Amino acid sequence: MSSTASQQSVRSMMRRSTLNEGDELNILTFCTHERYEQGLCKTGHNFYSMNHGKTWNTDYGLIPANYQEIDIVPWHVNFDLILCHTSCERIMTAKQIQQLFNIPILRHTHVLPDIRFDVSSQIAGFNAIEVDHDSFISRYNMEEWGKNLSSTTSFIEHGIDTDFWSDGDSYDRENVCISVVNDWPNRDWCCGWNLWQQTVGFNSPDQLPIKVLGSSPGLSEPASSLEALREEYKKSSIFLNTSIHSPVPTVLMEAMACGCAIVSTNNCMIPEIIQNGENGLLGNTKDELRSHCEYLLNNPDEARRLGDNAKATIINEFNLDRFVESWNKQFFNVIQNYRK
Repeated sequence: MSSTASQQSVRSMMRRSTLNEGDELNILTFCTHERYEQGLCKTGHNFYSMNHGKTWNTDYGLIPANYQEIDIVPWHVNFDLILCHTSCERIMTAKQIQQLFNIPILRHTHVLPDIRFDVSSQIAGFNAIEVDHDSFISRYNMEEWGKNLSSTTSFIEHGIDTDFWSDGDSYDRENVCISVVNDWPNRDWCCGWNLWQQTVGFNSPDQLPIKVLGSSPGLSEPASSLEALREEYKKSSIFLNTSIHSPVPTVLMEAMACGCAIVSTNNCMIPEIIQNGENGLLGNTKDELRSHCEYLLNNPDEARRLGDNAKATIINEFNLDRFVESWNKQFFNVIQNYRK
């Protein structure tokens, strides 16, 4: 094994010396966020995903052709980089593999410190785990983990496939507030289940017209496909988001791309994307959010204006081309700067 590892290490060093931007990379990773990783696969590289605690759930999207699930690391592949989307035990596994393959570890963090537990100790523990490059989904995320921009720290904002989500137009919309959340009742602390119930008057005589999608037993089922989810967005006049402790829900940006009028909580990264009164309506209390929903339900022209502006925001500022370009630059920068 040590002889094989030594040979692989030399092969990795030789490969790095000849890599150029535009070359096809071999990236070892761990499945974490299916829809996000679908976007990453648009970079055109080869992703090999270790079955470590989680496997790809096709309810959230099909596995791209250049994404392969593996049980063991294939020695014959010349890997260029290890990509971890979490800072859990997978980082320790990545470090073991790094010793054998002599390749950098890129940690891309989607979440915020968990407010249910001591935040300062989480930040300290996170920063005690050394990796070759730390990446985040937003500047807000980065700073919440106590990091600043540097040669080894960066952020890449979400990219939405507007060719898919913004395809076509439909203004024959139901006057309804749609929400899309998985395991919602058990994730109140971050997804605002109780806030949503209070806002819409759930199961009360004054309940707002609602539609809920997502895997939440006893409450809702996920859409049968991404195409079906897109259709539900496009059939709905309002997208209601009550997230409390999430940088920015991907479903919020998908709904924007589909032209939904957005009513959302005003926290984390959300106010960096949504300008109140311009491309959505923001509030943090049940009364504010309900008032916004009622206003848009009674004023379809205003809902359409906000939805058009929301769609333009995603197309112009959070498109997939920008996302793919940023990721490709980051991949090659991390590889080329490894142990220089």
